[in-house]
Amino acid sequence: MDISFEKIKAQFISKKGGDGVVGVDIGSGFLKVVELHKKGGKAILDTYGELALGPLAGLEVGQAANLTTDQMVSAINDLFGEAKVKSRNLVFSLPLKSTLVTVIEMPDVGEAKLREMIPIEARKYIPTSVTEVSLSHWIIPKIVRTYIDPDKAEGEKSAPPKVDVLLAAVHNDVLAKYDEIAKKLLATSHQYEIEIFSAIRATLGRDTSATMIVDVGSANTKVAIIEEGVLRSSHLINVGSQDATLALSRSKEISMLEAEEMKREFGLLGNPNDPSIAEIGRLSIDRIFSEAGRILMNYQHAKRVSINKVVLSGGGVLLKGLPDVASKSFEATVVLGEAFDKLEAPAALAPLLKESGPEFAVAIGLALRNL
Repeated sequence: MDISFEKIKAQFISKKGGDGVVGVDIGSGFLKVVELHKKGGKAILDTYGELALGPLAGLEVGQAANLTTDQMVSAINDLFGEAKVKSRNLVFSLPLKSTLVTVIEMPDVGEAKLREMIPIEARKYIPTSVTEVSLSHWIIPKIVRTYIDPDKAEGEKSAPPKVDVLLAAVHNDVLAKYDEIAKKLLATSHQYEIEIFSAIRATLGRDTSATMIVDVGSANTKVAIIEEGVLRSSHLINVGSQDATLALSRSKEISMLEAEEMKREFGLLGNPNDPSIAEIGRLSIDRIFSEAGRILMNYQHAKRVSINKVVLSGGGVLLKGLPDVASKSFEATVVLGEAFDKLEAPAALAPLLKESGPEFAVAIGLALRNL
C-alpha cells in the first residue's frame, strides 16, 4: 500500500450489510481493521482501513503509542466510521508481548487429567500467580522425524508416554481492558486471539510445509516456526521498523516525521546522493534478521529439520528493498505474506491488495477465525 501521512487510510468496497466479522488489529503503531462476510463458502472482503496511533499520543506517524482505553475506543470508532464498518461482531488481536506462548512436554494421561495438571506445570513458566492469568492449552501431534537420535530413542523406551502441549497464557488485566473496549464499542459479540495465530492463518492457509514467519511491527518483531500447520515455537525480538526511523532521526539530526518520510521514500535501496540513508536503515533490519536467523538455526539444530520457507508479514516488511535483504539473510525461500489472496474482492483492487497483504495479515486472520 502507498502509505501516506494522513491520519487515516481506508478502502471502501460495496457490501451487503452488517452481518460480517471485523478483525481489529491493535498494533503498537497502527490500528488496522478488516470486515468480511461469508457467501457460498467464500470469505468476501467488505472493507478495510488503517489509522496511525502515534499522532493520537502526540507522536509521529509510525511511532509506537501507548493509548488509554478511552483513546483507543475513540480511535477505533473513528476508523470504523471512515471505513464504513457495519458489523459489531469483533475479534481483537492480543499482542504477543502481553502473552506467553510455549510448547511443553507433559505425561500422556488423558485430557481430563491433563487439564488438572496444566495450572501446576504453568507455574514454572509464568512469572506471576496463575490466578492472575487465563490459560489455554492444546495437545499437538508429535512429528515423526526422519532422523532419530539413537541415545534419545533408547532412553524413551522405558519412559512413560508423553505428549506435546501448546500452552498460552494471557494476563487477566489485558483481557479486562479488551472487554471494556468491546463494551464501549457496543459490540454484539467479541473474542480475542493472540496475534501470531492470526498471522499464521492469513499467510499460510492450508500450507503445512515447515515455515518461519517473521512479522515486523513498529515496536517489535514476532517470529514463529510452524510445522505441519501447527505453531511449534514463537519469539519476540525487541526491534521494529520505528528503530530505523529513530536511527535516521538521530544520525541526520532531523525530526521523526522527516526521518519516517525519508525511510519510506528510499527504504533500503538508498538515495544515490546519500548512500548513508540505506546504511543507517539497514542496521536495524540486520539486527532483526540476525536474531531471526539465530532462532531458525537453533530450532533446526535441535529438531534436526530443515526450514525452507520464510514468510514476511507486518507493515515493517513493506520497506523498499527489505525482501531482497531478507532473501540474502536466510538459506530459504523468502516470500511476502499475501493475506488478501485468501479473500474475494473486486479485480480492480488486486494490485493494491497484493501490496497491502503483509500489513493486514493479522486483521484478516482475526476475521477469518470467525468465518
